[in-house]
Amino acid sequence: MSSPLRPLVLSPALPTELLHYVVHCHVYPTTLIICTPKADFLDALANHVHPARETPESGVGEPDASPTRHSLLDPPSLHQLAITRHIRTIYVPTVTHLHAYLAVFTPEQSKVAAPPDSFSSIAQKPPHLIVYGAVQLHRDTSEWSAQGLNNTAAALADTGHRLGWRVALVEPQDHGPERAFERLLTEKLPIVGRGIRRRGFDPDEGGWSGRTVEMGRILSRWFEFQRGPWHEAVMRDTGA
Repeated sequence: MSSPLRPLVLSPALPTELLHYVVHCHVYPTTLIICTPKADFLDALANHVHPARETPESGVGEPDASPTRHSLLDPPSLHQLAITRHIRTIYVPTVTHLHAYLAVFTPEQSKVAAPPDSFSSIAQKPPHLIVYGAVQLHRDTSEWSAQGLNNTAAALADTGHRLGWRVALVEPQDHGPERAFERLLTEKLPIVGRGIRRRGFDPDEGGWSGRTVEMGRILSRWFEFQRGPWHEAVMRDTGA
């Protein structure tokens, strides 16, 4: 049985799925840390809300003219507006920024006001620290190693323990929902930083010189693994 405060690694999610989950399942003082500059995240979000399609004539991506409308574009309910006003969102551009933020993070210092005592919540989750893209933040840096990722995982677990919150780690979905989680947990990293990729290897195959270890083994020291409720959250909201 899972410990109520045991940190989680949830399966990768699209930006739209992440926001839908946070808005519909969490309330204050849950905090969302997005490990990318704000402009980059908003661009990725816009691309999923307004997907482009390639035309045979031009070969250039154009906005999809299909009638399908993303639920995030629907007018929000008053309850959703109340929730989003009280969810703290932080953007961190580097691993160093993430570690520094976690070291001093306290809910009391938030500029996001607590909801009034009369606010009635239907959220299903206790307070969470949801971190989106922490693993990706390490990629192509000197922290891309078992050592670097372990340091971040330990900092996240320590923060959750200190706050009495649950930490949830979610990565962007790059390879489709079917294999995204498997690819994440089986990807190999060098043991220490500044590993050198061997020539002739596909970047996705993890052809590093020296000893390597699978990402799942590193994260399992601190986290449990679960499939994210992305599809279920959307289905509940649409009434499907």
